[in-house]
Amino acid sequence: MSTPEVPLDQAIAAARTLIEEQIVGVLTTVDPNNVPHSRWMLGALPDEGLSTLLSLSARGARKIDHLDTNANVCWLFSDDKNDEVVTLLGTMVRLENPNMAEPAWQGLSKAAEKYAMNLLSEPENLWFEGLETTITQIEYMAPSKGLTHPVVFQIG
Repeated sequence: MSTPEVPLDQAIAAARTLIEEQIVGVLTTVDPNNVPHSRWMLGALPDEGLSTLLSLSARGARKIDHLDTNANVCWLFSDDKNDEVVTLLGTMVRLENPNMAEPAWQGLSKAAEKYAMNLLSEPENLWFEGLETTITQIEYMAPSKGLTHPVVFQIG
């Protein structure tokens, strides 16, 4: 059986749908000792296409420290049955102006309640900051459609 052809626009559309419907993905950062750390994280798309992904984090989170030494990150989103899976590679930076994360606040505030409200008892975590991932690579798989190996697209 041959692997189905998937054009970039189809992979972007599938990735956008997964992110918008699932909201929660897995974010992996790398600490100063080059050890990867994965955690559930909320992502929001600020524009059309798939060039950036916004997220929010408590200022005291370990991922923020990781970004100071290594800005490379990996996001993973999938549907409930893993029929479609998208991996996004890129670089993440802290947004200078918290207002720049407005699209993330709108899209994530309700979903973030169960995560963020647990942190509000910690004084150092009272403030959140916006994070922006510039996406450099998309890997798309759809096993239910016969696409069992990732199709890789370089972005930008």
